[in-house]
Amino acid sequence: LNAVETYLGNAENDSWPLATLFPTLRPTSLAPNEPHRIAIHGNGAVEDAWFDCHTALIGTDVLCTAIPADEAVKADSRRREFTQTLTKTFAELAIGLAIFDRSRRLVLFNPALLDLTVLPTDFLTSRPSLVGFLDHLRENRVMPEPRDYRTWRTSIADLEAAAVDGTYSETWSLPDGQTYHVTGRPHPDGAVALLFEDISAEMSLTRRFRAEIEQSQAAIDAFDDAVAVFSQAGELTLSNHAYCKLWNTDPENGLGAVNLTEATRQWHALSTPTPVWGDFRDFAQLSQDREEWSATVSLLNGQSVLCRFLPQKAGATMVIFHVQSGSSARASLREAG
Repeated sequence: LNAVETYLGNAENDSWPLATLFPTLRPTSLAPNEPHRIAIHGNGAVEDAWFDCHTALIGTDVLCTAIPADEAVKADSRRREFTQTLTKTFAELAIGLAIFDRSRRLVLFNPALLDLTVLPTDFLTSRPSLVGFLDHLRENRVMPEPRDYRTWRTSIADLEAAAVDGTYSETWSLPDGQTYHVTGRPHPDGAVALLFEDISAEMSLTRRFRAEIEQSQAAIDAFDDAVAVFSQAGELTLSNHAYCKLWNTDPENGLGAVNLTEATRQWHALSTPTPVWGDFRDFAQLSQDREEWSATVSLLNGQSVLCRFLPQKAGATMVIFHVQSGSSARASLREAG
């Protein structure tokens, strides 16, 4: 009675039988105990209301009940809006996303996954299993080729276990030259997400940068003079074989492991007392007004070394050590005198 008065108005509540609240409801066509959600459209003064209608057979009669479902409808509406927002967000991502539920069935993917994996849309929408999904990747040569099928199956089990723990992170080098960074992440309720990122450009840039460094290193290694470069922070960033030989250092220690103080301490230990090394430390720590200068030092083994100190970009400093012959050494000493 209250529902009729609220949603249909007082005029509908003056006579018998009462006005029909659910004109679309046909109790005899509904399965018993199976809910049927129906809306009552308000008369303008109140909002529409939703009810979950149930039917139950009592002998030859049918008992109908309508339970308010407004909150459930609002929750479903919020969930759909949230899902749509996530879907739009995922659609804009350049990273391929594949989410598998607790039974390891694909439940969500984005367009980037189609571009990266070249898997058919109908296959992905058929909710393949995780194993089936990865098997198709292997057939399409979108994952590293295993040595044999047993290794393949083992790698799949390891991938799933690592993804559940949130520790799966691998770089896949594909036969066509592309490189993917694949990450596995756990999600609530036992779900697992795989993220595919194309890092081919970054890897190509890294390889090219590494090749340029190796080429530069090979070039300075060919110099007869010893060369060392220190960064603004005072770390040794570049040296050649002649430098290691002259100052008796181990090239296996690695660049960046030696700082300016340690290097000059080694130079001091192998040369006669000289203020040059202290002057160089002061010069290397200057941030401006630096000009190239040179000095000659004598080593304990009797050799004379001409040292050139050159300022470089970004506050770096280059030192070139030239071991002089007897006549060159005498000329340098005369100039110094």
